[in-house]
Amino acid sequence: MTNEREILAERITNRLKELDLTARNVSIQATGKPDVIRDLQRRKSTPNGPTLARIADALQTTSDWLLGNVENPGQLRSEVSFHELPQGWREPGAGSIPLLGTAFCADLIIEQEGESVAIEQIQLEVDHTVRMIERPSALWNAPNAYAIYFQGSSMERRFYQGEIGIVDPRRPPSPGHIVLVKLNDGESQTVMTALVKELVRATSAYVELLQYNPEISFRIPRNRVEAMERIYRPDELLHL
Repeated sequence: MTNEREILAERITNRLKELDLTARNVSIQATGKPDVIRDLQRRKSTPNGPTLARIADALQTTSDWLLGNVENPGQLRSEVSFHELPQGWREPGAGSIPLLGTAFCADLIIEQEGESVAIEQIQLEVDHTVRMIERPSALWNAPNAYAIYFQGSSMERRFYQGEIGIVDPRRPPSPGHIVLVKLNDGESQTVMTALVKELVRATSAYVELLQYNPEISFRIPRNRVEAMERIYRPDELLHL
């Protein structure tokens, strides 16, 4: 009898071929590690639920299909189902929002209480659209909404690498919200890097943020903050 690992390995291999993707790229996108997909194809392991869900997202399918529980590989139509880039997507009220490219970059070094601490930051590729995702109904009148892939592990227990966050620039964030903070170089308005953190407080002099992993509370001078926008999990938008 075919076991779960054999089904998983076969379906991952078939899906990679159908989408013309490499095991390494999907593995890095979903887990941040280059060999996870290869190990699954060799039937060396079975991923936990969150990891399997991120792999399924990267392969544009579902965990149930990868495990052989259903025969239809197509993702259920949902708030974050993927489709091709349509013409006119930048028009207000269009049915899609862009998923912008993100990448790792060097940690931001903050001097705090006489010590240097490393804060995880990302490169936000505002001119690169990875793909389009369906516009959540809660954002029907938010023409500037967009989505990002989470990178790194600094916000784990709330967001994991490879998950999608939806950014709504219209909604001012409050303490306790997860925010995307766009940083300039301190001398111009050009966005250089970005932080995904929890907002603790914002004053005219600084923005205080919380990183979860490792847990660090730190301050960024206000003149370095070009924009601060609230991030939602896709499921959060269902309740707005």
